[in-house]
Amino acid sequence: MIITTRTAARIVGLILLLAILQVAFFSQIELLGTSMWILPACAAIFGLLGGSLIGATVGFTFGFLGDAMTDGPLGSACLVFMAVGYLAGIYRERGDFVDRPTVLVSAGLATLGSNLALGLYTVVVDFDSSLSPSLVPDLILQAFYGVLLAIPLYALIHRVLRPALIHEPATRRRSVDLDQWTDDLEPPTGNGPEAYR
Repeated sequence: MIITTRTAARIVGLILLLAILQVAFFSQIELLGTSMWILPACAAIFGLLGGSLIGATVGFTFGFLGDAMTDGPLGSACLVFMAVGYLAGIYRERGDFVDRPTVLVSAGLATLGSNLALGLYTVVVDFDSSLSPSLVPDLILQAFYGVLLAIPLYALIHRVLRPALIHEPATRRRSVDLDQWTDDLEPPTGNGPEAYR
């Protein structure tokens, strides 16, 4: 991702919009007794689109805003979301092509891993809380909602940041063309003037 002043403004606007949507809309909706949580999936999507630095920065910001707008302990989600964005960005920087199945799997794993990490953090910090097997269906449902909501979230983020994105398939195709061009420049084999005909 190419960061310019306009791109940075778009990223800030997306972060504020998605954080407000989480607190004001998605956290108020309960399906099958479980609310929706989009912030881990958003951190993973930013990492897949922009790399590890963008993913870690946006993930940290999502965690900070999410904690600031709710009654949770400030800073509890910052490191978790930062790790989610960083790991997704590392996957992107390895050169692997990011397609829709990759986005869906990343969003589901990000939601599930964030729930587990924050649950363990709550147990370690707050001695009155405990983990019970009855929370497993909630974890699975929230991971499913993360996968389901990853489709419109990815479409929104990709659409807004499209001018700044670097497309890997074109780069790979160009490298293949350059390899063929250098092969054409090799001198002909053989002896005498017949080799150059």
